Amino acid sequence: MSGDTSDSFSYFDGREPDELIRALFGKYPGTDGEITHGLHFIDLESNKVFIRAMPPDAPSCSTAVACGNHVNVIGGIRENDANFRGYDGVNDVFQLDLKDLERGWRKTTSMLFPRAFPLVLAAEGKIYVFEYWGSESFGEVYDISRDIWEPLSPPPEDIDLCVPVLDSSRSRILVHCHASDTLYAYYYDRKSWVCLEQKFCYWSDSATIVDDVLYTLIHNYSCKFRSLEAYNLLDKKHLPVKWSSEFSVAPPLGSTLYRLGNGKLISGWVNHIHKRFEYIRFNIWCNEQGGIHAAAEHQSAITVPYPEDISNIWLF
Repeated sequence: MSGDTSDSFSYFDGREPDELIRALFGKYPGTDGEITHGLHFIDLESNKVFIRAMPPDAPSCSTAVACGNHVNVIGGIRENDANFRGYDGVNDVFQLDLKDLERGWRKTTSMLFPRAFPLVLAAEGKIYVFEYWGSESFGEVYDISRDIWEPLSPPPEDIDLCVPVLDSSRSRILVHCHASDTLYAYYYDRKSWVCLEQKFCYWSDSATIVDDVLYTLIHNYSCKFRSLEAYNLLDKKHLPVKWSSEFSVAPPLGSTLYRLGNGKLISGWVNHIHKRFEYIRFNIWCNEQGGIHAAAEHQSAITVPYPEDISNIWLF
């Protein structure tokens, strides 16, 4: 797969490809010593990469989320030598309208609290932001139509969150606690928390839901990929996963799981050594035995190179 980079105003034409991977990226410091940031689109349909530079005052360690026709970049840090940590968290929010790229990035209403690398997702016109990296508030929610941030009620117990997952068919967000393995659901239509399972067991840093089944990646104690974990949200039970085809490159620890639709998933990751995005595409379906059947579409990873001057890249 080849990588074609451009900063095109007309590329999207008011629409997004069905198979689009987004990423925030940081470039190596220029002659002024400053690190610049931008938005990276990897179109799996056209095998191209498109880049949108961000404003020079955009902070590091932000998180991005897509909501409707907009991409929002939230939170982050800025250097501060007077702080014992060497930085301050920020509550900045930047927004890019994919239907009006000529307008460029604009700064919107700030969060209530500073947050570095916040955990973020969007649902029904709202953006939900959860604690991360020592924020003084558990979470908050942004109502786009009202242009207002409000505190998010915390769960019944103090939990150390894994990456949250949207379960839109039930109007809820699933969160998993690192320490106790508890699985919680936040029902955003009624603003309440429910404990779904006391001991959910394994949950990686990436998960997605397809046809009422929650999927997450499993790695062994040596950090090597083992398989998929499948959990039926209706029956509340774990399902066996059988692979009908193998692939030569195993997704590394920290890979991101994406749902493409039509029973297809990809596991994608950044290869920092070879400066490229890599992914494996596979199909999933329920078999007659009540388990999950998985089949990779190719044996080796498909690669998309990215520019040499990019130092860091964060998928979303």
